[in-house]
Amino acid sequence: NGIDLSINRGEVVGIVGPNGAGKSTLLRVIAGIYAPDQGNMKSKGRIALLAGLGAGFQRNLTGRENIFLSGSIYGMSRQELYDLIPSIVVYSGIGSFIDQPLRTYSSGMKARLAFSIASHLTPDILLIDEVLAVGDSAFREKSKARILDMVKSDATVIIVSHNEATLKEICDRFICL
Repeated sequence: NGIDLSINRGEVVGIVGPNGAGKSTLLRVIAGIYAPDQGNMKSKGRIALLAGLGAGFQRNLTGRENIFLSGSIYGMSRQELYDLIPSIVVYSGIGSFIDQPLRTYSSGMKARLAFSIASHLTPDILLIDEVLAVGDSAFREKSKARILDMVKSDATVIIVSHNEATLKEICDRFICL
C-alpha cells in the first residue's frame, strides 16, 4: 500500500521485509501479472520474472519440450531457444534426461532445469523472487554466480530475498517493506 518507487536503468535493488509484507506481490505488479489496485506502474523494456521455478512445466513433456514451452512464455523465439538448448542442458547438469518426461525427474532436477532456462534470458528488467536456494549446495553456488553475472550486465535487477548477505553483496540499494 502506498508505494511510490522509481528504479533507474541498470540499478540493482534488493527488496526485504517480513513474510506477507508484499515483496512478491510488488514484483508481480512490476511484471504485469497483477494490476495495481490504485495508481499505475510504468516500465520500459522486456521483463523476466524468476519466481516459482518450474511453474508452467508440463510433467508429460520432455525437458527439451519444456524448454520450448517455458521460453515461449518468456517471449523467446523458437530459433533463440533452439540455439540455447545445448547451453541450458549443460548448465542444468541433467544430461541425457533432457529427452525424458519431466515426471521422471527429481524435484532438484526440475528446479535446476527451470533455473537454467530462466538464467539464459536476456531481459532489460530482471525480477528475482527467492530463487537463490535452488538445488544442492554446488548448484546454489553456481546459481549465485550466474545471478551475479546477470547483475553485472546493463539490465535493471530487482531481487527479493531473505539472504541479506547476498543482497548486500550485489545490490546498489535496499527497499524495506
